[in-house]
Amino acid sequence: MSATGTLRLPRNEQSARVRRLSESEAEALQPVAPTSAPLSVLLTEGTARAHEQAERSVFLQSLFGGSWEGIYGQYVRAQHYVSYLRQLHMLYATYESVLPRAARTSLTPVLLMPELRRADALEADLAYFCGETRTETFACVETRLHAERLREVAEDAPHLLVAHVYARCVLDLFTAPERSRLVASAFELEDSRGTLFHGSATPDELTALRVRLNSRIDGLELEEDEAREIIQEARMAFRLQALVCDELARGATGISPPSGGYRGGFSASQ
Repeated sequence: MSATGTLRLPRNEQSARVRRLSESEAEALQPVAPTSAPLSVLLTEGTARAHEQAERSVFLQSLFGGSWEGIYGQYVRAQHYVSYLRQLHMLYATYESVLPRAARTSLTPVLLMPELRRADALEADLAYFCGETRTETFACVETRLHAERLREVAEDAPHLLVAHVYARCVLDLFTAPERSRLVASAFELEDSRGTLFHGSATPDELTALRVRLNSRIDGLELEEDEAREIIQEARMAFRLQALVCDELARGATGISPPSGGYRGGFSASQ
């Protein structure tokens, strides 16, 4: 199977949005033009629109950008927050589970960055908020699809895991301090309770993480085709994130997703 082959998940478990993603993948992932720029720069530029689409999901905007008062207060917001943590827990646990067979020597500097080991922190946050850490039962189809993609590329094209590392750093780690402060303030938390996943990195620590991530990505020994595939896969990772958030928004109290839900309104080539 090719590195950008069809996403594998039993057909009867796929939502209509997931089927559209799977069926249009080959057409949507347009080739990336060759260039001599560092891979970290190509990733930033080549995924800008997909990244923006994922960050602008109505679920994340409502969860981290809206008011916490009134009917959409602590209780309802906590339900949404826990639902989001459960999806992340499945993704991070899956990522950690595939590392033993995927982290070959040339990829180790990126794939084994300690900051990506977040499953234990997610378990602790889930235990704090709801007393248990069940994930499988609460994982939506889109999250299971995303996890399956991680297992698939780890087996068939492990260099593509670099794309998922980049996406998770941008989506989760670089936004963590602001979200941690919001959650701690909203629920009047102390001593990192409930916010271990997001942590409390300082601006200097975040800058150092960005520099280290970019340096390690640029230091990978990759063929030109592999670099292009990583950029394509990163677009896919952001698109999967958007699908997960769109599903979480469906029927969620206080959240009104756009009519028809997520429509894949961006080209994976941008």
